[in-house]
Amino acid sequence: MKILRRITAAALIVIIAVQFVFTVPAGAMNVTDYMYNRKYNLVTGLLREDTETIAAVKALGRTVAFVSVSDGKKKARVFTAQSKKLNNALYSAFTAARSSGITPKWFKLDIVVSEEQVTYKQFCTDNAGKYIGSMRSGISFDADYKSALLEAQINSAGMIDYEKTGKIDFTKVNAELAAMGKSALKTVPGKLRLFKTQGYFAENTAYAMKLENGTFATTGRRILEADRDTVEMLAQKSSGYLGSVCGEDGKFVYGYYPIDNEPIEGYNMLRHAGTVWNFIMQYEMCGDESLVPVIERSLGYLGKHIAYKDSKTAFINDGSSLNIGGNGLALLAYTTYSEVFCTNKYNSLIRALACGIMYMQKSDGSFTHTLNRYTYKTAEDYVVIYYDGEAAYGLVKAYGVLGDSRFLKSAKKAADYFIKKNYVSEHSHWMSYAFNELTKYAPEEKYFEFGLRNVNEDEFSSTVHNTRAGINSQSETVNAALEMYDRLITSGKKCAYLDSFDAKQLLRAVIRRAEYGLNYFMFPEYAMYLKAPETAVYAFAVREDDFRIRIDDIQHFMDGYYMYWKNYDIIEHYKEILL
Repeated sequence: MKILRRITAAALIVIIAVQFVFTVPAGAMNVTDYMYNRKYNLVTGLLREDTETIAAVKALGRTVAFVSVSDGKKKARVFTAQSKKLNNALYSAFTAARSSGITPKWFKLDIVVSEEQVTYKQFCTDNAGKYIGSMRSGISFDADYKSALLEAQINSAGMIDYEKTGKIDFTKVNAELAAMGKSALKTVPGKLRLFKTQGYFAENTAYAMKLENGTFATTGRRILEADRDTVEMLAQKSSGYLGSVCGEDGKFVYGYYPIDNEPIEGYNMLRHAGTVWNFIMQYEMCGDESLVPVIERSLGYLGKHIAYKDSKTAFINDGSSLNIGGNGLALLAYTTYSEVFCTNKYNSLIRALACGIMYMQKSDGSFTHTLNRYTYKTAEDYVVIYYDGEAAYGLVKAYGVLGDSRFLKSAKKAADYFIKKNYVSEHSHWMSYAFNELTKYAPEEKYFEFGLRNVNEDEFSSTVHNTRAGINSQSETVNAALEMYDRLITSGKKCAYLDSFDAKQLLRAVIRRAEYGLNYFMFPEYAMYLKAPETAVYAFAVREDDFRIRIDDIQHFMDGYYMYWKNYDIIEHYKEILL
C-alpha cells in the first residue's frame, strides 16, 4: 500500500507540474504578471491542441522555444530556451521573458518545427539578387541554438544584403544577440542552421491565434480569409493609422523607413489628395464616425493649396508648379466626399478644378501636364502617364456629381486620344479607373475594349496573379477592370474583343491580389520586431523596399481593397461561373 501511495503521489506531482507549465495560475499578482501568465496560458493552450506541431517537435528530438514580448512602443525582446522536454523549454523561455519587466502588450511564442544546415557560402548565393525580405527562415549560428534569431528579427533589422551579395551583416547580428543577453559571434560561421517555426500570438487576454507557417508570402501572420469582413477590418485599422498620423493642421506624416524609424521626405499635394480620397472610402467601408473630423481637417489642408486663375478655374498648388494629376486626385477627394456625405457644399470647387483640367487640355485631347504657378503657361508638356489617367478619371467623377456635359465631353476626348496613342501598353491603374468610370456614362464599345485590353494584353493579368512582389497598384488595375467587365456583360452591350478576353485569368488576379495584400499589412505580430512599432502597426509596408511605409502606399493598397469590398458579391458570382 505504501508503494502504491508513493506512486500515486508521484503521479499527482507530475500532473500538477505539467498543468503549472501550461496553465500558470493568476492568483494574487500584479497586472503585468497577470498579463504574462494569461497570455502564456493562451498560446500554450493552442500549442497543446496543435498535434502537427507537437509531432514535428517529437521528430526533431528537442524543443527550441522563442518567446517575444513588446510593450507596443519598443522593439520586441526575444527569449530562447531549448530542452529535450517540451515543458521545460517553454517554461524557461517564459520565465526569462516575465523577468524582463516588459509590459507584454504583444506576446508571441515560436516553436521550431524543421531545420536544415547550409554553408554560409551557399546561403549567400541563395539570397543574392532576391527581393528584400524574401528569406523567411530563422538562422541559428551554432548547432545548439545558443545564438539564434527569428526570421522577423533578421529582416526587421535589415541584416541581409539581398540586392547584391546575400551576405549577413554580423555587426547587426551581434547587436541583436546582445539585446537578447547572448554572446557575440567572434567569427563568421562556416555553416548555418536554417529553421522554420510555428508561431502563436496573443494581443489581448481574451484569446490567442495560431499564425501562418511555411510559405514566403504568409509566414508569421495571422490566418485570415480575404473576405468582406477581413477587408472591413483592414479599413478600420488602416484608417485608424492614417488618423493617428494626421496633424491638427490636416497634413499627414508622409512615411517611414521603419527598420531605422527614419522619416521619409517628399510630401506633395498630389499624394495628400489621393490619401484623403482613400480615407473617405475607408470611412465608407467601416463607418467609424471618429474619422469624420480627420477627413474634414485633411480636406481643409487640401483647400489651402488651391490657386485660382480666375473665379471659374482652379488648380492644386504644389509650390512653383501646377500639375494636372493633382487636380484629378483632388476631384476624386471632393466628389467622393460629396457622394458619401450627400452634400453639395464643394460643388463650386469641383467645377473650378474640372475647368482647370479642361484649361490644360489640347485640341487633340491630350493634356499639358504642368503649368507655371505664376504665369499659367506650360512648364512641362509631359511627365508621366499617371497624370493623364488621373485627369480623365477626375473629369468623369466631376460629371457624375455635377452633370455638366462639358466634363464628360472632355473626358471622352481624352479617352479617344489614349486609344489612338495605344496607352493600353502601359497597363496603368489610373487608365483602368478612368475607363471603368467612363463606361458608366458612355458605354461605347471602344471604351470597353480599351479597358479590357489594358489588363489582357502582354499577359498582364497573368503577371499580376503570379508576381511575388507587393505592387499595390496592380490590385487597383484588375479590380477596376473587373467592375467594367461586369458592366459590359450585364448590359448586353456588344464588344468583339470579348472573344479574345480571358475573364477567368482576370478574376484569378483579383482574388490573388486580395489574398497577397494581407502579407503587407503590419499586424502586431509583424510590427513588434521593428525599431518603433507604433509608427508601423496597422499600416501597409512595402517589404521589398525595407518595409517602406508611406501614405500613398496605404492609399493604393486600400484603393484596391475598396474596389474588392464594393464588388465582393460580383466577385463571388463570377467565382461560381468562371472558376
